[in-house]
Amino acid sequence: MNDRSYRTLDRLGAAAGIAAVILLVAVITATPALPPPNRSIAEISRSASVDAHAILRSAYLGALFSGALLIFGAAFSARLRRAEGADGGWWLLALTGVAGTAVGIVSNSLVVTFVRAVGHGARGEELWVGYPSGPDGVLIAIPLAVFLLGAGLGARASGALPRWLAWLAVALAALFVVGAGGVMGDEVDGGILGGGLVLGYAGLLVWIVGSSASMARRPARLAPATAAAVG
Repeated sequence: MNDRSYRTLDRLGAAAGIAAVILLVAVITATPALPPPNRSIAEISRSASVDAHAILRSAYLGALFSGALLIFGAAFSARLRRAEGADGGWWLLALTGVAGTAVGIVSNSLVVTFVRAVGHGARGEELWVGYPSGPDGVLIAIPLAVFLLGAGLGARASGALPRWLAWLAVALAALFVVGAGGVMGDEVDGGILGGGLVLGYAGLLVWIVGSSASMARRPARLAPATAAAVG
């Protein structure tokens, strides 16, 4: 790839990052979800029937968020790879983590299947088999932590991002690991540990916006070997 291609990839990643932020905010604030599993299957089924169109729209927006996040993460990992050079490896950790967030698409697919099953007349306890195992925010927490750890430590070592964004990524990785532990409790919202997940996602919005702005404005500093190959 030449320098022009690198800049195009950075800008694509920046646009995808902003899109991911907008979609995540929309999913959280403007669309309904299936009731939590502490409700009866009859109540969950009723909600899936009454709010079917809105829940399906939420699942679609969630899938779009996952796609935008994958593009952003892949573009950022490529930027990190250029900055680190052949001897670096943090970019691979970041790429592995963001690839793992694709499990969110599986969760959205389960929601669609559940709502469609209810719409076609399925009723009763057997619906628990198709009920999504947990909200996307919990399912992708650990993959996000892996991505942010690689992104933060790689950016700190290579200068691919401003230093404050590098350290923010590392801190967010820890928050996501702690927040994911909320599944061990009895509370549907994760209790005290779930609060770490809320803070993690709030910080993720800030980090993605800051990283996208950096990707759009300034090219990554190329490692010597990479610069020689491009030049």
